[in-house]
Amino acid sequence: MNKIDVLINAYGKPYQTALSLLSLNKHSGKWIDKIWFVRDRPEETKEYGKQFILQLLPNIILYEPTDWRWINHIDEKMLTDTDYRHSIRYQYGWEKTDKDHVLTIHNDVYFTGDAVSILFSALGDHIAAGEIGLCCQCPAFHHKKCSPEKYLEYRPTLKEFLIMAKDPQGYIPTDVTNYMVCPSLRKQPWPLPSCRVNEWCALVDLKKARPITSPFGPARPFGAHVFDGIMGEREENEPWVEFKNNLGIVFDTAMAWFRDVHRLGHTCAHQDLKSITQHWSGHKALFNMELYKINEERAKNILEKEFNLKFS
Repeated sequence: MNKIDVLINAYGKPYQTALSLLSLNKHSGKWIDKIWFVRDRPEETKEYGKQFILQLLPNIILYEPTDWRWINHIDEKMLTDTDYRHSIRYQYGWEKTDKDHVLTIHNDVYFTGDAVSILFSALGDHIAAGEIGLCCQCPAFHHKKCSPEKYLEYRPTLKEFLIMAKDPQGYIPTDVTNYMVCPSLRKQPWPLPSCRVNEWCALVDLKKARPITSPFGPARPFGAHVFDGIMGEREENEPWVEFKNNLGIVFDTAMAWFRDVHRLGHTCAHQDLKSITQHWSGHKALFNMELYKINEERAKNILEKEFNLKFS
């Protein structure tokens, strides 16, 4: 059996973090050796409670970065700086692991089945496996031209893509002007800008991925957020407003990496995980304290009932 390592970043959500790792271990523990746990902003997250999972699992390796990239755009010129690079999501474990495969997960996923076995079955000769696409943001999906299962087949020209972008038929967070000034998109529209392997639960073949990913190769880090476009000048004290001060697009987590590795000849496998996972709100819960508390209480209740943990 091929042992894997797990890569996880945690900002708050102590009950959900514990449930993510305990439920993963319950169903996929036979696969797992080390868990590379990056604790983001430890001093600023004390109000969210202690990450008690660190005392419950013996195979966790803790890392606290000197900085916190979060969803901020990376400065690609800084990628030669080790501390800077290790502040990018998943990157520390990506570089330190001695395994051929890693599983990236979010700290708000409840596993009810063996995701690792399913992803290994899907992986084959691909560089990674997981659910493909942030399709809710993609004009091609809303025009019913593309889907996670068809992403390798549908490769529109830039003109065709921009025509769709002019006629939004769903949630699309930018407009055709921003697409038009994106140098990367103008050079090669495919993979489409919202396409990625979703890192909330993805299995990556590091034999293929690590040699071609920063700092060893040309692909940008898996966890990086990348801005591509024209940076605008701001007056002193003028607030920054995304897509107003700047024109272009933001490649969310794993999107820039996804584009880079495909241009190097690799592909990813789409594997639906809805039958054995629950992903609880993700990023938006950090901006909605009511939702945050609901999800934490739900995780706490499951930890008490399923894992016999007692909380005062």
